[in-house]
Amino acid sequence: MEWNSVLATRNARMKASEIRELLKLLDQPDIISFAGGIPDPALFPTEAFRDAFSAALTGPKAGAALQYSVSEGYKPLRDWIVTEMGKIGVPCTADNILITSGSQQALDYLAKLMISPNDTVLVGWPTYLGALGAFNAYEPVYDRLDPNTNRPAADFTAKAEAAGGRVKFAYLSVDFANPTGETIARSAREAVIDLADEMGIAVVEDAAYQTLRYDGEAIPPILALEIARKGSIEDCRTLYCGSFSKSLAPGLRVGWVCGA
Repeated sequence: MEWNSVLATRNARMKASEIRELLKLLDQPDIISFAGGIPDPALFPTEAFRDAFSAALTGPKAGAALQYSVSEGYKPLRDWIVTEMGKIGVPCTADNILITSGSQQALDYLAKLMISPNDTVLVGWPTYLGALGAFNAYEPVYDRLDPNTNRPAADFTAKAEAAGGRVKFAYLSVDFANPTGETIARSAREAVIDLADEMGIAVVEDAAYQTLRYDGEAIPPILALEIARKGSIEDCRTLYCGSFSKSLAPGLRVGWVCGA
C-alpha cells in the first residue's frame, strides 16, 4: 500500500510533535529541563488523587464514573468551574462551559471550528508550539500579533486576503506565556479587544498558566475585560481555554473552554 497516495494534503503540514520530543528528556536523570511547561511530580497531590479516585469508584454511583456522558462534560464539574470563573470576573453558566481532554483538545476543537485552508491566525512571536501543532492540521497562514504595537487592522486584513483567506482569530497566552514567560499588560489586553472588534474576529485566550501567580496583582483575563465592556458573555468574542494540567497534574487531561 502506498499510503501517501491516500493521505489528505494537510498531512504535508503535520510534523512530529516538538513537545513529545522535549518530553523524552525527562527520561534522562541528569537533565533538569526548562524546555517544556512540565510540573514537578514531587508536588502532585497524589494522596488526594488516590482518595478522590477511590470515592468516585466506590458505592452505587461507581458505574457512572466509567460510563458515557454528555459531550459538554460532567455537570457538577462544569458548575464548579462556573464558580471559579466568577471569581476572576467571568459570570457565566454551565452552558458556557465545555470540558475537553486538556487545553490541547480545546485548541484543536476551536481550530477545526474556525479555520479553513489559507485563513489567517494571529499569533505571538514566538508562540506556544502546542497551539501551532493544533492549528497546522487545518492549513492556516500565520501573521504576527504584538499587542503592544498599533498595527492597523487594515494591514492584517489585506495580508490575509493576499494569502487567499481572511483573519479568523487571534491566539494569545496572556499570563506567563510559553515560551517567553511574558504576562500581557491590561492595556495591551484591552487593545486586543479593540482590534478584534474592529476586524470582526474571535480571540482565543490560552489561560493554562493563569493560576500560577505567586506574587503581584492578578490582571483580569481578556474575557473578563470584554464582559465588563459588553455586559454579558453572550455578547463577547473571546473564548477562554483553561486547564488543570499545571495546577493539579497533566495526566488528568482535563481542560475547558468558556465562551458564548
